[in-house]
Amino acid sequence: MLKLPGRGKKREGFSFFTPYKNLIDVVGTRKLKIKETASGSYNKLPDSMFSEEKKKSGLIKITNLEKVFGKHLILHNIHLEIPPGKIFGIIGESGSGKTTLLRLIIGYYKLTKGEITFDGKDIVKDVKFVRKNFGFATQDNSFYKDLTVEENIRFFGELYGLEKNYLNETIDRILKLVELIDVRKRLARHLSGGMKRRLDLACALIHDPSVLILDEPTEDLDPRLREQLLNLIKNINNHGTTVIFTSHLLEEIEYLCDKVAVLSQGTIAKVGSPNELREAYKKGEEIHIVLENSKNYNIYAKKLKGLQLNIDGNKMIVYVPEKQNSVVILKKILSWVSKDGQKVVLADIRKPNLTEVFSNLIKDGKKRR
Repeated sequence: MLKLPGRGKKREGFSFFTPYKNLIDVVGTRKLKIKETASGSYNKLPDSMFSEEKKKSGLIKITNLEKVFGKHLILHNIHLEIPPGKIFGIIGESGSGKTTLLRLIIGYYKLTKGEITFDGKDIVKDVKFVRKNFGFATQDNSFYKDLTVEENIRFFGELYGLEKNYLNETIDRILKLVELIDVRKRLARHLSGGMKRRLDLACALIHDPSVLILDEPTEDLDPRLREQLLNLIKNINNHGTTVIFTSHLLEEIEYLCDKVAVLSQGTIAKVGSPNELREAYKKGEEIHIVLENSKNYNIYAKKLKGLQLNIDGNKMIVYVPEKQNSVVILKKILSWVSKDGQKVVLADIRKPNLTEVFSNLIKDGKKRR
């Protein structure tokens, strides 16, 4: 294991560097030497770090990927293309292989079969290239709880071999980006849950990776902190970083992601933007009605015989099967409302949300099993 600089305390959680400890040559307690590769030195990063000019490059292509643990086939026949500069979501039921897939991409697990390339370069055996170009934050905290915020970021920067002067400048930019500059001297153990997640992101971003991989980063956060973290992830992506993101909360995927891959039964059931998935897999449409006075909803419900609907307070949702015309049904409802002298607050027709699409895809995947 890598030794913690200065304090000798055990770090919390999984570290991105754990599987790569054999690549790091530790000299003394803090001085680290990382060899140059054909692609250049680890000791110099672009001056445009976290600027709008950052180059959006690096198509990630996964071909015929398979992973077996013992006698258990976890992933099989995985084919994916993750475009550069986008937020790519991976969703699936618990145990579907989401975390395994992420750890295969960053080299924590070895492939049983298949290929992973970055701009055409095979990265499966080139761990140094992955360490230079990828950042990884897990559900568990990877930082050291007995170091301050700044000391943690500096330590990870030194692991990446960043020059001292450059690191000093970069730390300030990172702290501002993740909004931790006011607590830079605070011990990590004393941070709030949201601050800890932002510190994890800072440690994963210190070397300006082209790709940031996040495994359920909002796990156990309250709604306010979740929203703050999601907006931060969007901001990071706006600076040119490709983000690969997993979550079991489908509204997060729908809010964040440009493209989504649905994992079912260890393979990819569908890939597309949230809108493309809804369009390709819709099982009808939804009519949303909000009236100023909801007293007649039950009367309308009886008139809509044969249609499934839900009345929740002042809102009524009517689920229209694929073969029926939502516009005709909406006009019929509005005519009833008008005769009753009711005021309409909202009336629209919507596609099913991603939760419904996901549920249908999973059901179909199980049927094909």
